[in-house]
Amino acid sequence: MSEQATTTNQQTIVIGLVVIAALLAAIVGVLIYQQSQAASIPEPTVQGATSGATGQQMPPTGMGGQTTPAQFDPAKATKVPKGTEPEAFVTAYYTACEKGDWQAAFDALPADKKAGNSPEALKEQVTGYGIKEFKVTGATVEGDKATVKVEQVTGQYGTFENTWTFVKKDGQWLVESKAVTGMK
Repeated sequence: MSEQATTTNQQTIVIGLVVIAALLAAIVGVLIYQQSQAASIPEPTVQGATSGATGQQMPPTGMGGQTTPAQFDPAKATKVPKGTEPEAFVTAYYTACEKGDWQAAFDALPADKKAGNSPEALKEQVTGYGIKEFKVTGATVEGDKATVKVEQVTGQYGTFENTWTFVKKDGQWLVESKAVTGMK
């Protein structure tokens, strides 16, 4: 094979790989956009599900995904134990996930994320993402409102930023929501 033909073949391979990477990025972007437009929590998918079009592994959807939160009802909200600040509560959630204590992690989720789901569904989703580590990147408390931001590093889907919001009612913190608010 001539040197020119070899160079042309190498260029074709590189272009093909760039096109495949762009398509995969577009698919992930569409999935995230679709989840952000959902009115309710979709059923979790089977871990390791693949796209029929590409055969590539797709991120699972479910309880921790980016969805429009349901109307917040303080009477049904997840309560933060008295004496526990929101940042410590969120850290305990991610630590429970790391340790495989799915019941404790599930119990910490906002009420809308728990509705119709289970600790097993949470396990499926978290393990499906291949989360390697988490880091609290910011926590603010302003009066009766608090926000905690966390980055989760996954094995194959990048780093997701989650934002937890809390409200204080009658002296007790309540979990208002948890949402994926960014991706790196």
